Amino acid sequence: MKKSSIKTSILALAIALSAPLALVAQQSGNTKESSSMIGKTSKAEFERINKEGAEKVKAISPTSQKLSEEDQALFLEVVNAGNQQMLISQIAAQRATNPQVKELAQAEVEEQAGLATKLQEISIAKGIQLPNGISNQTQEMLSRYDKLMGGQIDRYYIAESAVKGHEKLDKLMSSVESKAKDSNLKDIAAAAHPLVRTHLKVSKEVLNTLSGGSTVGNK
Repeated sequence: MKKSSIKTSILALAIALSAPLALVAQQSGNTKESSSMIGKTSKAEFERINKEGAEKVKAISPTSQKLSEEDQALFLEVVNAGNQQMLISQIAAQRATNPQVKELAQAEVEEQAGLATKLQEISIAKGIQLPNGISNQTQEMLSRYDKLMGGQIDRYYIAESAVKGHEKLDKLMSSVESKAKDSNLKDIAAAAHPLVRTHLKVSKEVLNTLSGGSTVGNK
């Protein structure tokens, strides 16, 4: 049946990413460069917003109501965009050199892992087949990290994923809010959109603090 194949997609990614997160969190907490700010935002406020958003996502109750073609297309867009952010942020959380970039990437992985788990629950309830593997665009972005080192990773991640990625997510969540008919889809947007906007704001702040100013990897 469909359920067995569904379980091997998003949830597998979320579980695979949970172990590295604990190590990154420990390293971030131990660094002498750690401060009370991420960009111009206090860590306390950033963490409060992340926790509040995660709780709202977790509280969503999946329904068995089938999605229209339009809603299913939006749902899969959210799935694919979240997977891309999660996988790329995992690399940044492990390899970035700037403590603020590490913490922002770690928060992004945690956010997207929680969202992925909820999307997987919804997909099972509604009988939606989730995509297996990753998109060509995501694979291309992941491969670029093999050519980057040190501060290049910091600037590339913040500019291309944290800022541009969240600008795309911001538009996608606005589209879901205005077009979706399904209550679960609307609940996802209501819970996740404030987080997307917060991460975009903080990402722009962090980008402004990085030395150099030029974006690595742009065509």
